[in-house]
Amino acid sequence: MEAKMQRTKLILVVVGYISIMLFVAGCSIPATTPKAIPSLTSIPPASTLVPASASTVTVEPASPGGKVPVIYDDDGSWDGTTALLYLLSRPEVSVQAIAISYGEAHPKVYIQHVGRILDAIGIQDIPLGAGQDAPLAGGTPFPDWLRTRSDNYWDVPLPNKDRTYPFQYAPDLIVATLKNAPGPVTIFESGPFTSVAQALRIDPAIKEKIAAVYFMGGAVYSPGNITNLLPDSSNAVAEWNIIADPQAAKEVFDAGLDMYMVPLDATGQVRLKPPDILPWHQGGEIASLVAAIYDPMFKIFGTEGVEIFDLTAAALLVSPQYCAFQSLYFDVITASGNSLGQTAVVPDRAPNMHACLNPDANLIKQALNDSFAGSAQPAGNPSIDPLIGTWAGSVFNNGFEMQMSITIEPTCRLGQLCGQFDVSTVSCSGTFTWVGMEGELYQFQAGDKTEACGEGRDYLLPQRDGTLIYSSRGAYGETNGTMQRVP
Repeated sequence: MEAKMQRTKLILVVVGYISIMLFVAGCSIPATTPKAIPSLTSIPPASTLVPASASTVTVEPASPGGKVPVIYDDDGSWDGTTALLYLLSRPEVSVQAIAISYGEAHPKVYIQHVGRILDAIGIQDIPLGAGQDAPLAGGTPFPDWLRTRSDNYWDVPLPNKDRTYPFQYAPDLIVATLKNAPGPVTIFESGPFTSVAQALRIDPAIKEKIAAVYFMGGAVYSPGNITNLLPDSSNAVAEWNIIADPQAAKEVFDAGLDMYMVPLDATGQVRLKPPDILPWHQGGEIASLVAAIYDPMFKIFGTEGVEIFDLTAAALLVSPQYCAFQSLYFDVITASGNSLGQTAVVPDRAPNMHACLNPDANLIKQALNDSFAGSAQPAGNPSIDPLIGTWAGSVFNNGFEMQMSITIEPTCRLGQLCGQFDVSTVSCSGTFTWVGMEGELYQFQAGDKTEACGEGRDYLLPQRDGTLIYSSRGAYGETNGTMQRVP
């Protein structure tokens, strides 16, 4: 009888341990292997080690007293368009010219989409340009199916679809804008360098008027992303914006400009999920246009998130302090073969580039929310005020008690990272993002979790007596508890 009781106790202990390991503050270990999500970028970098000789550059943000004049050049990409809308929304930036160059879309087609977008938000005074629809030499073209989707604006409804807008030849527009500017101008590049290289060929003296070049492109220690669109390609080192026109990239890299590179190493670390853009739908005209682009992207590439390429580069142009740029020398491989388009680090040479390898993803996403979410509380959602502060108490899963604390920041708004949680009993901690309401329940998504945590959804419900009801739902069942405000 005693042996039987001991076996029963042992079984209960084992069951209890398993229940605890399944628990999540959104903290359980997933019961199944997560489904792979299609992606336009490579897997996270196998190594982000920087050579010992590389120096770190700290770039100060623009002075609040003046605007940064910017020439925007893209290839008609969905992410490049959101980057343009971000730059237009920033008070620190003054977009002087907008060009569409060779790459994803056909330039003369896509520049009309840009004109329609600008018209819809009341901007008619920024000159437009379209470049040639071919690289300077060689290169690998984007697949036809992708170019067609870009030409069609990814089937996202566009305003003013029957209107047309005048435009110039993009290289001439870049030259004229620089020469006529009272001071140096920053170039933002989110596509191949075709038009910029041609502008430098037309008038090499314009480089004296280029303050800096911020661009999304290349791969440093991260794998390339060519096989994500061309699965049969044997090129594992190049990135699309470079391989589309490697000759143009090489000429710009070698021009002696102050260049800031945002490669796949950086953009692969910054992802958006559907909850992140919830408030953007109510953040104003520009924010709604951005959200309308991302909605179909989540359907195509998966709701677990999409990498933000050009938008990351745009955020770093405005706030370069969000990344410690590494000074390196890069050569662009222009010879045909499996390394075409590679941005190869050459040691022991004077740097020609500042490369962002490890950006602060949270600060970048917060900057996007600051621009696109607006300052107003989204309609239909109550104030977060009842939850503000630190809470602590016991929560229970299958009869097992665990100690938990939650902190909700006073700046919390829908779609934003709002605070932290810690379940000390199972060494699970992370951040909370407010993702919506379910009746009177405040709904949160856990992120930046420790290894003991997995996937789940968390709910908070303030009570009239000043306590807080906590509930977590997932494959592990439910975990519930009452928490007290910590003085």
